[in-house]
Amino acid sequence: MKSKQKVILIICIIIGVIVIAAAALYYFVFRGSKTSTDSQVAYVDPVSVIAGLGSGNGNQNRFSGVVESQETTKVEKNADKKIKDIFVSAGDEVSVGTPLFEYDTEDTALTLEQERINLESIQNDITGYYNQIAELQKEKNKASADEQLNYTMQIQTAQTNAKRAEYNKRAKEAEIEKLENDLTNATVTSTMDGIVQEVNENTAYDNMGNPKPFMTIMASGEYRIKGKVNEQNVWNLSQGQPVIIRSRVDETQTWTGTISEIDTSNTYDSGDDSSGVVYMGGSGSSGQTSTSYAFYVTPDISSDFMLGQHVFIELDNGQENQREGLWISAMYLELEGNDAYAWVAGSNNKLERRNLKLGDYDSAMDEYQILDGLTAEDYIAFPGNLLQEGMDCVLNDGMHTNSSDDMGNMDDGSMMDDGAIMDDGSTMDDGSMDDGAIMDDGSMTDDGSISDAGADGAASDADAAQ
Repeated sequence: MKSKQKVILIICIIIGVIVIAAAALYYFVFRGSKTSTDSQVAYVDPVSVIAGLGSGNGNQNRFSGVVESQETTKVEKNADKKIKDIFVSAGDEVSVGTPLFEYDTEDTALTLEQERINLESIQNDITGYYNQIAELQKEKNKASADEQLNYTMQIQTAQTNAKRAEYNKRAKEAEIEKLENDLTNATVTSTMDGIVQEVNENTAYDNMGNPKPFMTIMASGEYRIKGKVNEQNVWNLSQGQPVIIRSRVDETQTWTGTISEIDTSNTYDSGDDSSGVVYMGGSGSSGQTSTSYAFYVTPDISSDFMLGQHVFIELDNGQENQREGLWISAMYLELEGNDAYAWVAGSNNKLERRNLKLGDYDSAMDEYQILDGLTAEDYIAFPGNLLQEGMDCVLNDGMHTNSSDDMGNMDDGSMMDDGAIMDDGSTMDDGSMDDGAIMDDGSMTDDGSISDAGADGAASDADAAQ
């Protein structure tokens, strides 16, 4: 009897534990999940911007560039000489033979006169040695056998002195020739047609601590474009890649070119620009430094450019080719077998997972043609594991950045979708840049407001749920 009661007691305890566990599971999982969903929102972007149907051309990474000469000449001065006059200044146009500066030759002329006197003295010594050798030779011929050795030693000494004097004569003649050239070439002239880029009368140093040349002249005529890329994006570039060069003034004015060089051995040097750009994170004040490097583009046609002109550089992925219909980047889609879905802001701005009908696929751009399910007026979210149907949507209409609680804080490799210029000079061309202000981190907002999200360029693919 007692054994039966004990079994019943054990069964009751087990049932009680199951009930308590079920209640806890409901409270902490199902009820907690519902509360979490209600408190989260999804940030959605306009399809027209993503597809490049507005003022831009879609999500194309841009880099800043400046038109410069294909050839740059560095003019050094002789540290042992004094400068008498400088005839040019930065910005002056020069041609071959244009006087640049002149050395002070007063000391040189005095030195040359003294060296000529010294040369004459050496020549007299040489004449004396050879006369001495001739006289000793005559006396040796008349001397007895016992005196022959003494004369031989005197003759050999005189011959050695004569050879040493002849060596000194050649050295002195070389010094005199150099001094005469210094006098003749006291005025240094330009060896090319171009523009004087800088004149450093006093010792100046570049960002690496190396002394700058006395003068720098940029050749006129054929141009190249010097671009700026940060350390996060430099590995996306390669020599020989085709690029599109776009005017900063007129979006429709473009040229084509090829990346000819990527200089990762030196940091970017742009005059008074800092090669390391400090940008602030979402909190704290420590900041991070992004090092930038230069790359060079050779345009197919350089006659249309102006020296010093600022442009944008885009990798040529075929974005200039006109295509029919609506095309969306594959990163905004969820592909399951033959089905495709997008997270769309539906009625009442509630998030819904909508089935789409796809057309052609552009492998170069990694984009799909949308035949049905989306329009240019829709707003869509970047796919993420934490998105759920029914979430409230916040429209990214220029007042919000493309981020959400699901994304955490976007890292330093993230990009702004509202036309922000990155710290390396790159920018996303999916938003027009009206008169926004450039920030410390290189970003630019359309309304001129400061953004302290240190965006560097490429979009982060990891868990970027909106």
